[in-house]
Parts: sequence; C-alpha cells; structure tokens
Amino acid sequence: MLLALFLAAAQPWLQMEAGPMFLRNGGGGPLLRVSVGQQFAERLGGELWLTAGLQGPAGGARGDSAVLGGGAGGRVLLRSFGEEGKLGLWARAGVGWSAAAAGNDGQGPSAFGGALLSFQPFMKRFTVGLEADALAFRRNVGFAVLPSLRCSF
Repeated sequence: MLLALFLAAAQPWLQMEAGPMFLRNGGGGPLLRVSVGQQFAERLGGELWLTAGLQGPAGGARGDSAVLGGGAGGRVLLRSFGEEGKLGLWARAGVGWSAAAAGNDGQGPSAFGGALLSFQPFMKRFTVGLEADALAFRRNVGFAVLPSLRCSF
C-alpha cells in the first residue's frame, strides 16, 4: 500500500535529446536518445533509454555506420539554483547494450555519463536542458553535447 502511494505521487517523464557526438576510433555524427523515467525522490530518478547514432568513418575512409541501443540509467540532482529551484545541475549515467544497424561494427556494451544543466520555464510540466556526456559504444569512446526537452506527466 505504501509503495503504491509512493509511486502515485512520483512524476514519470519522457525526455528527448539530440546533438553531435565525437568518437575517437570513428568519425562523429548525430546522436538521438529518448528516455522514459520515474522520479523516486526530489533529487533522484531512474530511467530506461533508447539511443540511435550515425558515425562517419575515421580519417578519409569510406562508409558510415549506424548504432542502435538501449539500457537503464539514473540521475541525481547535485544542486538547484534560484528561489524556486528552476535551474538544476544533474549528474546522469546509464549502461546498456548496442548493436550496429548498418556497417560492420557488431554488438556490445554501451554506456554514458555526464552533467545536465536543466531549466524549468514558466510551464512546470516542461524542462529544457543541455547535457555533456562521455560515451562508450563497444570499443569506441568519445563525447556528446545534447540539447534536451523533458515532459513530466
């Protein structure tokens, strides 16, 4: 009963992020991440995410590759700013599995971790943000800069 009340009070969300990624062993390209999550406490949340990315070839090589993946993650509010706490600094991380949708890259573990600066405008249901992440796709590492839009239900 107590768990049901706790989950009913929590706010689930849907978040979309898209932006450039830059990988060490491959070229850069666009990255899209969609996540659905649940707030567990004022400063803590968990989520399931799906990601898709296109990677250009490293150097002057030919051929692009595409990656699809999914996994689980979490976020912790490190600091909120302002009287109403509309500006927040979050730590975010996730682990999962990814596979090549095009190209010869195979499949393997994937992970991300980084910082998210979020702002809640006059509508409490929406949050906009900018996230900087370290990325790992199989044997490839890099970083991404992802503007985000989050909607709470």
